[in-house]
Amino acid sequence: MSPRKRADNLPKPVALSPSGEFDGNDGRWSSFYVNIGDADATGRGQNFKVLISTSSPLTLVPSQASWCNPDCAAKRGAQIFDGSQSQGFDPEKSQSWKDAGIFNLPLPHWWSEGDINATYGSENVGLGESSKDSPILTQQYVARYDSQKLFMGSFGLSQTSIKSGTGSQPPFLVNFAGFNNIPSISYGYGAGASYRNSNKGIPGNVVLGGYDGARIKMQNALNLTMPSDKNNTLVVGVASILYKPNQNVEANTFSFTSETKGFLATIDSTLPYLLLPDKVCDLFVERFGLQLDNGTGLYTVSDQSLRQNRQQNATVSFKITKDAQDTTVSNNFTTINLPYDAFDLQASYPLTNGSDTIRYFPIKKSRNGIFVLGRAFLQESYLVVDYDRSTFSVAPAVYSDPMPEQKLVPIYNKTTSPPSTTPTVIPQGGDGGLAPGAIAGIVVGIVVAFLLAALGYFLWWRRRRAAQAATAAEAAPPYTEKPPEMDTVAAGSEIKSHRVSELDSEPPNSPRPSIGGYYDGRGAKESISPFPPISEMESPPAELYSPPLVASTPRSEGGGSDYFIAGGKLRQHGRNSSGNNTPGTPAAVELPGDDGKYQVGGVHFDPIASPKLSPAATHTKIDEVVARNEASPERKPNLEKVKEENESQPGSPLERRPSSHQRGLSDTTVQSDDTAVSAMTPEEMERWAMGNDNSPTRPLSE
Repeated sequence: MSPRKRADNLPKPVALSPSGEFDGNDGRWSSFYVNIGDADATGRGQNFKVLISTSSPLTLVPSQASWCNPDCAAKRGAQIFDGSQSQGFDPEKSQSWKDAGIFNLPLPHWWSEGDINATYGSENVGLGESSKDSPILTQQYVARYDSQKLFMGSFGLSQTSIKSGTGSQPPFLVNFAGFNNIPSISYGYGAGASYRNSNKGIPGNVVLGGYDGARIKMQNALNLTMPSDKNNTLVVGVASILYKPNQNVEANTFSFTSETKGFLATIDSTLPYLLLPDKVCDLFVERFGLQLDNGTGLYTVSDQSLRQNRQQNATVSFKITKDAQDTTVSNNFTTINLPYDAFDLQASYPLTNGSDTIRYFPIKKSRNGIFVLGRAFLQESYLVVDYDRSTFSVAPAVYSDPMPEQKLVPIYNKTTSPPSTTPTVIPQGGDGGLAPGAIAGIVVGIVVAFLLAALGYFLWWRRRRAAQAATAAEAAPPYTEKPPEMDTVAAGSEIKSHRVSELDSEPPNSPRPSIGGYYDGRGAKESISPFPPISEMESPPAELYSPPLVASTPRSEGGGSDYFIAGGKLRQHGRNSSGNNTPGTPAAVELPGDDGKYQVGGVHFDPIASPKLSPAATHTKIDEVVARNEASPERKPNLEKVKEENESQPGSPLERRPSSHQRGLSDTTVQSDDTAVSAMTPEEMERWAMGNDNSPTRPLSE
């Protein structure tokens, strides 16, 4: 795909120079200058005034004819050359003419006047009068003819290829755009009106590569589509034709299409006529008082009809739509209003015999069922054609006195990017809007701008997010892992976890007291109490504070057998990491709630294995001791003696009598493979807690 060209660097539209005169033998039409045969841009081209043909691709110029004298040749548009009146184009006086042969002219499809032969040749064609400033294209097909059926020459604006015996060649408009002389294969055209501005007339307007924005009512323009890329016929729908007389004379409005219900028609400026359906023509004849002249085939106007028509001063309104059957409720239409003066034309020789001039009305019945809106229609309308997009627009022409300054608006082709400043463009539809080409350019520009803006915002947002993340990372303190909220005491290869009991004398992390005390394993902190805290989770239940179980433990300095007073000198009993009892140690029970890990106040105790007891040996002498103590309060249990007796009689039955003590969650009897220990009664606990000297062996918990 070739890169799109910037419209800022493209050429501007080119406006043809009108002659400023109104010529023709079928009316007064605004003509334009062309020059033929200028080989070196020295002003040696032959000048002609021509009319515009929207259906022909050729440049047609009259040649010398036996039926046309010099005065007739001047009326046909031939200009003075080498100091004398030209009789028509003379190839002998051209330095660039190359004869190609005689062929039929490419006449419109609606043409019914028979074939017209012409001599084709390759020639230099320039716009405007011959001068060094005239735009010239070399080797363009030019046809010279002498037929009376085409009086004046014409400049073709069609893009249809020109066919001849030697092949085909692109027409002038296509080549002119192809050599980068104009922005696109397009044009704007208005026929002008000789009756405007108090009959002083307003010249026609032709712009190649664009149109004149000052000559078109943009808010009333209608855009239509050509039949196909190869068929560039400018077909429109005529929904209605209304007759509207001067309201001061007659208030009624009359419809010429009441019976036909609309029809399709081709816009073509080659000839001035309106080729209409038979019934429509008959209604025109009746309303305007027309008479058919059999000799010329024209509808003439008598003097009486002329006076009546001028008194009525009627306007004929053509409602142009896309669909011929479009109704009046549709908004997609434009209305072209033609005053009566637009139909008040005069015909002269060779349409008439001799020097006679007749007044005629430019309507005809179609001979082949094809209807045409000819040059008379384009007096009050402006046509914009865009071949690149196969579209065209019809709108009312602008007339004022004085006329506004020229405003050339380019039409860019589909491969051209929109310009930096978008010009005013043709509107869409009867209620205003833009031309298809302009709309496409604007839409593409808006979409591209939106995508670029979205991409820019996304990139900015991503950079901003990354910057915020980097700033937050720099401002954040270095990460440190929070230490576990526990104290650890090395016990072999194990790490013991400190657990907080609701019975602790001090909560964790309490301020360190000034006096010494028992170390409870909470960092560098010491407890206020000199005794280890009693906890349901860390301390053995009261029923296990039994002299027989700790008989081997030495008493503290104050005497007695309570191992709580011994501080850190006691060894805890429990299971080792393997879960087996340590052999050779006194029997003990596993304390509930300690999970096999025993420590009191942070002091670790070795596991103590339980000896195997027979089921019968369920009574120990501790019951007898207790019984004696109950009988003789002065007798106190001697822990050392009881232990010796127990050790000397390993086979004696050990039995704990049932107790009425109500067990809590922490003093439930623990069942193991070889022991069954029941809780002590409160009296037994109290007697056991008091030593022989009636002094407490342990601190009493509240």
